[in-house]
Amino acid sequence: MAAKEQKSGKKAEPGLRDSPKEEGLERGIEITRPRGTQDILPEEQKYWEYVIETSKTILKGWHFQPIETPMFEEEALFARAVGEGTDIVNKEMFVLKSRGRGSAYVLRPEPTAGIVRAYIENGMRAWPKPVKLFWSGSVFRYDRPQAGRWRQFHQVDAEVFGSSAPVTDAQVIYVAHLILQQLGLDQYTVQVNSLGLPTERRAYVKILKEHLRRNRTKLSRESKERIAVNPLRVLDSKDEKDQRVINTAPKLIDHLSEESKRFFNNVLEYLKALEVPYVVTDTLVRGLDYYAHTVFEIVPNVETESQQVTLIGGGRYDGLVKLLGGKDTPAIGWGMGVERVIDRLKSEGVELLPTDKPQVFVAQLGEDARVEALKLMRELREAEIPFAESIHRDGMQAQLKAADRLKVAWTLIVGHKEVLDKTVILRNMESGMQEVVPRERLASELTRRLSVVSEP
Repeated sequence: MAAKEQKSGKKAEPGLRDSPKEEGLERGIEITRPRGTQDILPEEQKYWEYVIETSKTILKGWHFQPIETPMFEEEALFARAVGEGTDIVNKEMFVLKSRGRGSAYVLRPEPTAGIVRAYIENGMRAWPKPVKLFWSGSVFRYDRPQAGRWRQFHQVDAEVFGSSAPVTDAQVIYVAHLILQQLGLDQYTVQVNSLGLPTERRAYVKILKEHLRRNRTKLSRESKERIAVNPLRVLDSKDEKDQRVINTAPKLIDHLSEESKRFFNNVLEYLKALEVPYVVTDTLVRGLDYYAHTVFEIVPNVETESQQVTLIGGGRYDGLVKLLGGKDTPAIGWGMGVERVIDRLKSEGVELLPTDKPQVFVAQLGEDARVEALKLMRELREAEIPFAESIHRDGMQAQLKAADRLKVAWTLIVGHKEVLDKTVILRNMESGMQEVVPRERLASELTRRLSVVSEP
């Protein structure tokens, strides 16, 4: 992939800076991050690690295996999988310019299609069933930036291939529920619906189109455009004008076969037995063409929000593997919006345990002590004791002030005498009391004292 070449009428003279970035800096042009993206600063990283690592731990416990796919894929993959009538394909994909002639590539707008492509291409059909995979990474959509919507955002994804049993649907939803519970969230509801089989949905779409066309003048402009392209998406609209038309629309669940209704009822029975807080939402259709049978979204219980924010959403997509060139394979999965879950953690006041907060500070005085301090840090790391330091500083007072700001329990002080004696001064930052500890006993002594401090 190549960016457009910079053209200029002048030859660049040796020694002169001529990159666009450097020229911009010289002219005083402010360079900022791209619109709809974010810088995740160190103080925010604890939320990201907490959400992603907790999710991975639970998924691994349910025998989901990690997978990674390319950040960009062929454009045709999403046109076929997601659907040419969807907003993602029509409006929201970042198309990449590639060198020479060949395939058109896009940044990944959603992960499921790429995972399905990898499932087919790498012969996972021969693996023992079910094949349970999970993924985490960045997703890119050219959307209008607003609360809860970014142009580059992050997801955790879980996918199951090879099971057509309704208990698998319930299990997948249950695991998503357990992740939110483990994170400390409890103010949410699982909205669930059935789309039935594709043949049933196509028959329903004809009936829905007639209803929408009869009420076309009452719809928003966006919903009017969707009637011809993707009428099911009208049911997703939160516009008040559309809501009045949606409320009188025929219900999809009333047009399902007895077999599809029985499948859905079995899923609901399992969810009830597992005590998952669900509610049947007959307007829930999700935005992608590949869904069939069960679809669900987990949304926060916040009545003041004008537009409901989905924390986790997904459903069954039994026909997608075959659509992309594989053997007919049942499948179901979900995606979790990491940014949205973090926002809910903050809104609900969930306090995170500071797992990486430094417990000791390493201070030194003198050049030989500086080298010894580096060795001391290695010992602390091996003993898994979190530490902080300002090894570039020379003055002890400045280092002690830094330790005080970090609110560490102990400061380890190494000077010329301590290097010769193979000792360390152990300073209690609360009382100011100091004592000398032999180097060979330092790690065990610190571990003992820190464990006593952390006990309730």
